[in-house]
Amino acid sequence: MREMKDSGISYVGDIPITWNVTRNKNVFSCFKNVVGRQSDNTQLLSLTTKGIKEKDINNAEGKLPESFDTYQVVKENDIVMCLFDLDMSAVFSGISPYNGMISPAYKVLTCKNGMTPKYADYWFQYIFDERKFRHYSKNIRFTLNYEDFSDLPIIQPPIEIQHYIVSYLDKKCTKINSIIAKQQDIIEKIKAFKMSFINESVHNMIGTKCHLGYIGEMKNGLNFSNTIDGKKIKFLGVGDFKDHFILNDISMFSDILTNDEVSEEYMLRDGDIIFVRSNGSKELVGRATMVKNINYPLTYSGFCIRFRNMRRDIIDSNYLLYFFRSLDFRKQLEKYSQGSNINNVNQELLSQIDFTFPDIELQKKVVYILEDKCKKIDMVICKKMKQINRLIAYRKSLIYEVVTGKKTYIYEKIGDMGNE
Repeated sequence: MREMKDSGISYVGDIPITWNVTRNKNVFSCFKNVVGRQSDNTQLLSLTTKGIKEKDINNAEGKLPESFDTYQVVKENDIVMCLFDLDMSAVFSGISPYNGMISPAYKVLTCKNGMTPKYADYWFQYIFDERKFRHYSKNIRFTLNYEDFSDLPIIQPPIEIQHYIVSYLDKKCTKINSIIAKQQDIIEKIKAFKMSFINESVHNMIGTKCHLGYIGEMKNGLNFSNTIDGKKIKFLGVGDFKDHFILNDISMFSDILTNDEVSEEYMLRDGDIIFVRSNGSKELVGRATMVKNINYPLTYSGFCIRFRNMRRDIIDSNYLLYFFRSLDFRKQLEKYSQGSNINNVNQELLSQIDFTFPDIELQKKVVYILEDKCKKIDMVICKKMKQINRLIAYRKSLIYEVVTGKKTYIYEKIGDMGNE
């Protein structure tokens, strides 16, 4: 067992006595090299949850600037940092395997002598877990300016140990990630089967055919300005949809502070169905969910459309929701949107959708069968997700133990690393 010492960092604890605690400014340099007129000949890059990826300008999703001349140069093995929205951003950092350019909103770090890029990448993965830098951020966007970031501590093992760490973690994490990917692939196949089962259950029904505009009352949500000292109200935003079919617990909704008085017409009721009207993710646009057990004020985002079933005497709202999750509904959305890349939906588009429904008793029987089948499918998915979450937790724990020197035997038995 190696001798350890206190790192002086609360979220690190003890480290091997031969390791150093230094500051980010001592191991990284940060210069914004603007690409300028070379932007037309430079590969566009994007910082994603799966690392830094090449982006096709001609088929890129989301908003793009008129010119990329203000973008900054990124070189292979540079570390790209997102130092804003530290409370909620889905990504914090990534190591670039490419030469290219990236948004000027990020900070691009180059490792100095004594710091290995891949070790730094693993270190920042550990830092991102539980958002350890959020405590140092400022303003309502939880931004960390570079001066403050440069003064924050980082653990610096001897350079040869850094190489061993990278080799060890690459091998272990590759295996873990492979297992996770297989489980995720299985989940996607199960979800596809669920979608197919729903579609078969509501498709080609013999009954009355009408447009959705005949059935429901629709209303767009409100665009709120969040304040510091306003009145708190429960709020359904696009981020609350997730994979939820039904939202039926107060904890599933966000809170918003507002000085605006929200009128009754913007309050949700039991059984209301809400669509994602607009979103950067085209897969989310048109997704529907239902709210239940609403005995408190609940409003909804301007990026959503509320659909209220006005013909409950002949149409079961749960049956309607299953139709909104079917392939047939999605195909009609694509048809009226004139393509599969749906940027947004609106009330007029939704009103045109055809809906065929049998008598209400048969609808209820179909809903009963669907709920039973989908519950069993969801249990299988939940079991797979628990396995994935355990693997993710193990990977995080492993990275922590290794980059902070807790797992000291891997450095003492370097010759046995390949057998672990």
